[in-house]
Parts: sequence; C-alpha cells; structure tokens
Amino acid sequence: MQKKFFIALIMALIAICGYAEKKVSKVEIHLRNGQVVKGAITERDERVVTIISDHDGGTYHYTTDEINYISHLTQRKNYDTSKFRGCIDLGYSLGLGEPRNDYWLVETSFGYAFTPKTYLGAGVGVHNFNAVENSYPLFWNQTQGYEGKRNDPAWRYPFIPFYVEGRYSVMNESKHTPFVSMKVGATFINHNGFFASPTIGYHFASNEFFSFNVGLAYQLQTANYKLWCQGDTPGAIKDDTGKTYLSKGQVFHNVCLKVGVEF
Repeated sequence: MQKKFFIALIMALIAICGYAEKKVSKVEIHLRNGQVVKGAITERDERVVTIISDHDGGTYHYTTDEINYISHLTQRKNYDTSKFRGCIDLGYSLGLGEPRNDYWLVETSFGYAFTPKTYLGAGVGVHNFNAVENSYPLFWNQTQGYEGKRNDPAWRYPFIPFYVEGRYSVMNESKHTPFVSMKVGATFINHNGFFASPTIGYHFASNEFFSFNVGLAYQLQTANYKLWCQGDTPGAIKDDTGKTYLSKGQVFHNVCLKVGVEF
C-alpha cells in the first residue's frame, strides 16, 4: 500500500512537470517605412493596432495603412521573479550509523521569493519510517506495555516535522540553477524532537509556472520517547495510570535523495 501511494504521487508530479508550457505571445510589427516594433499587442481592430514596445515599454498606435505585416513570436517569461511559491518533495532517506532508520518522505514548503535568488517559507513533512530492526524501541506501541512486539505495525508512527525553510539560488538570470537550502524545525506529533536538514540541489524551470528540482539532503532528527519497563527498574517514572517507563532520547542521522516540483 505504501509503495502504491508513493508511486501515485510520483506519477502526479511527472504529470505536473509535463504540463504544456505556457508561452507569452509576442509580435513584430513590420512598418512600411522599414521600422520593426517588437512587443505585445493590447488592442486591435480593423483600422488600428496598439502595441506595448519591448524596447522602451511605451504604448504605440499604428494604422493598418502604416503596417506592412505582423509576425508572431513566442518568448518564455523569465521564471525568476519575486512571487509566492509552493513546493512538494518526495524522497527516500537512508540511515547513517546506529540506530538506523530508513524511510520514505513527503515534504512541503510554501512561501515567498523576495528576490530571484532568495526564498523564505514554512512547511510540514511526513517521514514514514520502515521500522527497521535497529529503530526499536522508538516505535513501541505504548498501549501494549513493555511486552509489545517489535514487528507490530501499530508502533510504526511517522515523524511529522514542522519547519521554516530558507533557499538561495546561485544564478540570478538562469532558469536552471544550483541552489542550497536549510530547513529547521521540530516534531510535535507522535514524537517530540528537533529537526534540521541542509540541502544542495539543482533547479530546472520548465516554464514560469512549474519547475522541478533534485537534491541531496542531510537530515538530523532527535526524538524523545517512553520506554515501558518494570516498576523496579532504576530510573523508572510512573505515569497517571500507574504504568512505569524510562524517559529516553535518540538522535538519527540520515542522507536523503529528493525530487520535487515547484509551482
């Protein structure tokens, strides 16, 4: 079920990235006096054509008697303009060292590009752990006590980090550019802990509305959890129900390969 879900997401991203490129219609008005005016037509009727010139931004009116012919051009708009943006990333993360946790992830980010190079936003992710052998006891089902079984899917609780993200693109005018980003935040659902993820990657802009990227990220995740134990265990704490546990902390280091779409 998990694999089918992520395959469906990947196919959706591919469909979005393959969306037909939106192009801005441009024309060249060739006048009878030999002058050529390039720009965008704003009004046109049987006698007069109004165009905004690309050369100086001015608005000009030409009668049909002044025009020899009009040729149509296509020109892509520069993607790198200040605007609101959203991003959805899919990836797979490999654990480093012990304890090790490998997981699929979905991460989102929504914010504003203040300049062609800088972006600041916030988002939330879902890190769906595979609950490999060494991840125990982080996913212990607290309803089963310390006799809970390691392979019980009931204690495969995902991390859900909330974070802010800053991104810097290396090249200003190019639609294809390397970038670096940093996510910093915390998890509050299922587990409490700190989250940080620096990323290096490459950004490919298909048009002014959609683009995609690939990135390699390092992810640091801390987690606090309860390890249920016998009442006579040294350091044991008793909760309101009378059960006893040990308060534990864990640090996870992962490297992650991600692909994403921006819009």
